Amino acid sequence: MTPKDISISKTKEAQLKSNDAVKKETKEQQYTFTNWAGNQRACPAQIFHPQTANELVDIVHLANVEGKKIRCTAFGCTWSSSSVVNEEGYLVNITKMNRIFDPVHVEGNGWTVEIEAGVAVKDLDDALRKHEPPLALTSSVVLNSISFGGIISLGCHGAASHESTMSDLVTKVKIIDASGVMNTFSKAADPHEFSAAAVSLGLLGITYSYTIRVEPMFKLRMRDSSPPLVYYFGSPKTCGPRLKAMVLGNDQTEIFYWPFHANGKGMEYERIWLKEWQRTSLPCSGSRTEAKIKKWAENIGMKLGNTIYRVMLQRPSIAPLVIRTLYKAINMNKERVLYAPDAIHYQSGIEHVQSVCTEMGIKADENFENVIHAWNKVIELIEVYQRKGSFPLNIAVEMRFVKASQMLMSNLYDTDPNAIYAAIEIITASDTSDFEHFATEISQYWMDNFKAQPHWAKLWEFLPGIVPYLRREAGERYDQFEAIRKKYDPQGIFMNRTFAGLVGH
Repeated sequence: MTPKDISISKTKEAQLKSNDAVKKETKEQQYTFTNWAGNQRACPAQIFHPQTANELVDIVHLANVEGKKIRCTAFGCTWSSSSVVNEEGYLVNITKMNRIFDPVHVEGNGWTVEIEAGVAVKDLDDALRKHEPPLALTSSVVLNSISFGGIISLGCHGAASHESTMSDLVTKVKIIDASGVMNTFSKAADPHEFSAAAVSLGLLGITYSYTIRVEPMFKLRMRDSSPPLVYYFGSPKTCGPRLKAMVLGNDQTEIFYWPFHANGKGMEYERIWLKEWQRTSLPCSGSRTEAKIKKWAENIGMKLGNTIYRVMLQRPSIAPLVIRTLYKAINMNKERVLYAPDAIHYQSGIEHVQSVCTEMGIKADENFENVIHAWNKVIELIEVYQRKGSFPLNIAVEMRFVKASQMLMSNLYDTDPNAIYAAIEIITASDTSDFEHFATEISQYWMDNFKAQPHWAKLWEFLPGIVPYLRREAGERYDQFEAIRKKYDPQGIFMNRTFAGLVGH
């Protein structure tokens, strides 16, 4: 479908500007946008809070009349500037676009559910749990307080090594383009355009809804352990195959490393926090009441942790002591059986800790040896900075494993759908000194040695030479996306500075 020309009369323009359905904040309300982490701020010309598809269409028409750009946001959990638009544009907050349609079952194809883009993860989990039969997402992110619009459009992922990104669970996308037309993209109708629409980066238009694959509710046996670091991250030739066997033997795997916990005793004293999930038919552990109490305690603990981090940032030299103390408070050796949503969203209150992070996706080689090198380089760099009296990484190093994505703009894209990618993330408290220097060094190492690609929702724009690097590595793929983008937004009203360089602007 080719977008039609825009032609709006003066009367219609006046109606759009005064339309009560297009809810907007006035200048008197000082409509400044700040994301959750506090690292992105903006002052758009208007902020809108639509509740229907028709209101989204009205906003697009008004943007055309007034010559404004459009970007979207929900709960502001993105660290990059993907939602940032200033006086030149409108910011559309989609949190009220939260309708969940009835799940549909098709014989031979399983279950799907259509959701508006503003639906939060927790709300979909709850709706699927109440359905008869109960349903669940095959894979999901840990945070359940964020919206699917941000998760899917930016190619976010969970930890399921036999599944790909959240975007690859999508079967259909509905997007309102620059002419105000609702377009439906599906893998069945046009797989190439669909691969651009699923991870659209908000550049094709305003996403109205996604249709997502779900499955009957299942249970996961969740095992936490703290093996020695050297067991999985010693000699690459020995440990690579061991790491690979463990990862591929699990339904999901997540690995954490906490800096400074061994108090400088040496690598042989270092440990990792290993989380493994496997499907099971065993009965669930504990009761719903116990689960609620656990979540309440976790929320309190995370709020306290954020306060401790804020104090620590005033005295950076105490970082190792603080982190060792927090590390000891974690129960890293336990096992339980939970329903899938409870197991996947294993930690409540993460949003209470103001943090920033950079994540890169690295394609694992045949024996995962390159993954060992990539991981150990972070630990080596932490020690280098510590010797200089600097502590830029003060929360954790984290790694998850997923299959390659088939979506054009995914940072985990690969022509081999069975390729395994390691997503390595470095997380620190917001406002930590030297983090950008640290992130630049480790990212450069990963890019130089493993052709790593950044996670779009996290911090990456500050990396020197990142756009030319990405154009060299994936320019042909980005150009394919750009050809599709121009079809639905020829004037670039949905374009912003975050992604302009990637697609050749």
